[in-house]
Amino acid sequence: MRCRDPASLLTPPVSARRFMTRILHIADLHFGAEHPALVEAFHDTAKALAPDLVIASGDFTQSGRKREFGAAARFFAALEAPVIGMPGNHDTPVRALHERFFRPWRRYDRSLEAEISDRFAGPSVRVECLRTARRAQWQPDWSLGRVSLPDLDTALDRLNAGDADQATRILTCHHPLLAPGGARGRARTARAEEAARRSADHCDLVLTGHLHETFAESLERDGRLCWFIGAGTTFSLRTRDEPAAFNCLDLAPDRIEMTPYEARSLDEGFRPAAPRTLALTA
Repeated sequence: MRCRDPASLLTPPVSARRFMTRILHIADLHFGAEHPALVEAFHDTAKALAPDLVIASGDFTQSGRKREFGAAARFFAALEAPVIGMPGNHDTPVRALHERFFRPWRRYDRSLEAEISDRFAGPSVRVECLRTARRAQWQPDWSLGRVSLPDLDTALDRLNAGDADQATRILTCHHPLLAPGGARGRARTARAEEAARRSADHCDLVLTGHLHETFAESLERDGRLCWFIGAGTTFSLRTRDEPAAFNCLDLAPDRIEMTPYEARSLDEGFRPAAPRTLALTA
């Protein structure tokens, strides 16, 4: 199955965005529980949208199996834009407990280090990753995220190093720092409230996954707005209350044009939903 007329999906037209940076924000791919038709549809749509960057906010596999990482590596290798991302809670082995406890990210690193970077620095955009997934926790639900505040401060320092005044500063992590329902949201990320405050002081966008929900929430700091944006599950069968989806983000110096793309049927693939303009000044 292929998207019908993928070239018609460009929004806004290329001529209207030639001075903008286009980012596709994807998350929760869950290879091992993916829908193959949507993987193909995404490739068609991504080719038509022609992004400058792809930001992938974790959970690339379902159970951290080697064959799932292999499928994820082939998917990322086929994309025509650089990919920035980090693992989520599903990306450490579920069944190989010795590996989970002592080498939790070895499979991720070995399989994806050639395809995914954890930072990007360009004249108009900077991206830093923050790992919020943990191998284990002192609580029964190990899927919940936890923020290391020193790691967060390091990422924010990198975003603001040197001449960063003209760049859109983006932090990405798997678990939300701010989501519908408040700073902790229904993801219950540990230290999320403090992390959201620090992020709002030092960056423009925080891109996350985990909830399988598309949203955009903001915090104001000294007349500036920092936007916390969540992406749906891109082509997993693990949809919850929303269809499979991803975000197309067009970055301008004073705003973000956000267009979610949703797959409400396999026949039509991904189609743009209602766009939003996210101002960066209050």
